[in-house]
Amino acid sequence: MKKCKLILAVGIMILACVGCGTKGAADKQAEGPAAFAEQIQTAVAAKDLEALADLCAYPLAVNGEVVESRDALMELGNDVIFTEERCTVIEAVDVSALEETKAGFIMGDATPNIIFNSVDGKLGISGIN
Repeated sequence: MKKCKLILAVGIMILACVGCGTKGAADKQAEGPAAFAEQIQTAVAAKDLEALADLCAYPLAVNGEVVESRDALMELGNDVIFTEERCTVIEAVDVSALEETKAGFIMGDATPNIIFNSVDGKLGISGIN
């Protein structure tokens, strides 16, 4: 009898852990775009081109031109990427209100903006306009 109770208790604990793990993963996935957008905001606020480059999916569009690699983005420099207007727009984005469109998640109502979406199952910036 003790053995049955022990097995039952262990089974309940396993099911409880599995349920929690599944919920946690779903919660993280739901928070994914907002958390990613916050990383973008942090990089833009700091004018940290290396951090922003790490968030990009290559190739990507920058101001209407195709940028094939991280090195090519770095060559553009801070002045091209971190314009005063773009920094202001990105800072003002309410990341909790982002909604996915056909183009992805658009940070900014018009141009300038930063667009990111899922590329090969991972979020990445696909456009800096």
